[in-house]
Amino acid sequence: MATIKAPFGESQDLTIAATGATAVTITNQVSGNQTIPTLTGNATLTVTATGLTAGAPLSLVIKTTAEETFTFAGDIVAPVVTGVAGKTWSQSFVFNGTKFYPSGAKIQVD
Repeated sequence: MATIKAPFGESQDLTIAATGATAVTITNQVSGNQTIPTLTGNATLTVTATGLTAGAPLSLVIKTTAEETFTFAGDIVAPVVTGVAGKTWSQSFVFNGTKFYPSGAKIQVD
C-alpha cells in the first residue's frame, strides 16, 4: 500500500533538540516542528531531503532563553540565526528540488 503524503496526509513533525545537533530526514511534502523547543545552548539542524518535489514547504518555530545561535546544515541553506533572550522566532523554507531555502526573513513573533 502506498504512503499518503501531505497535503492529503499528515505533515511530518520535526523534533528539534534544545541544544547541540539535530539531524532529520524529511520525506513528506509538508513538514515543520509542532512542538516549539526552547534553546538552552547553541543548536544545529542538519536536514536530509529524500523524495521531495520542488515547492515542498518547511516551517520552523524556535524559542531562545538567551542569545543562542541556530545553524542550518545539509539540505537546508540559511544564515545562522542569533536568538533574543526569552523570544520566539519563526522562518519558512521552500525546497527547490535540491535544497531548502528561506522563503522570507526570520520573524520574531513575541
